[in-house]
Amino acid sequence: MPRGERVVRSIGDDAAVVKALKLCVTTVDMVVEGVHFTLDDPDLSFQDIGWRALAGALSDIAAMGAQTGEAYMALGVPSHVSEEQALEVMLGAEQLAERTGTTIAGGDVVSAPVLLASVTVVGWAERDQRLLGREGARPGDQVAVTGSLGGRPLRPLPRLKEGRALAQAGGHAMIDLSDGIATDAFHIARASGVTVELELERLPTNEATERTAARMGVPDWNAAATAGEDYELCVCVPSKRMDRVSHAYKRVAGGADLTWIGRIVEGPAEVVLRHNGARQALRGFEHLA
Repeated sequence: MPRGERVVRSIGDDAAVVKALKLCVTTVDMVVEGVHFTLDDPDLSFQDIGWRALAGALSDIAAMGAQTGEAYMALGVPSHVSEEQALEVMLGAEQLAERTGTTIAGGDVVSAPVLLASVTVVGWAERDQRLLGREGARPGDQVAVTGSLGGRPLRPLPRLKEGRALAQAGGHAMIDLSDGIATDAFHIARASGVTVELELERLPTNEATERTAARMGVPDWNAAATAGEDYELCVCVPSKRMDRVSHAYKRVAGGADLTWIGRIVEGPAEVVLRHNGARQALRGFEHLA
């Protein structure tokens, strides 16, 4: 169902037709059975799989500070997944689309050896200055994250409103935390040519983090840094704009605060992780490992 005046034609035609704004922000994300999830997980439903597939792509849009637009979902269905179960995957994605004001405007279904979903999301912006990337971090910036880390929620809610607020309030760089901040922060370091220093004892955790840590057999701060699938945002902010950015975030996040966890310094493109002063060697999820 179209949820915005941009959509002229969607599902039911050979292609979608959408009225464009000045800037188109496009991302592609994929989830694959055996890599990102297993069908024998008793806590994971087919609707959860569809929700998470769309959430990953929407979180990329959030990290750019763009507004959500249209989604296109290609589903690969193996013989061990029924038509009803495949429809449940689509229903889960549609539930998140409705929650976020996104229109699933098209897609495709094919046979595949495993269950997989490839999601393309198109976001929109009026001005390039209102979009953030990974390359803008500068020495002297402070580093903050939204929400709590390490809990791996079954149905994460991408920080779309929050991402726009952080970008418009003066953030320098931003990334969504899908692979664990120990890995994702390095993408900012490499793109910006700086050193990212993080204090692991500052990472925000909750009861879900404790459960994840117990399953992993590691301390809470370790799980918060490495577990991944948080779909929170990490933003780099000049010191003089910390209050402004904090207030902007709080207005759209229901009174919740950002958590300041580190800083950007001059140096090689690397992430320095410390816990109570002791350097730690941690990595999150590596896609091609």
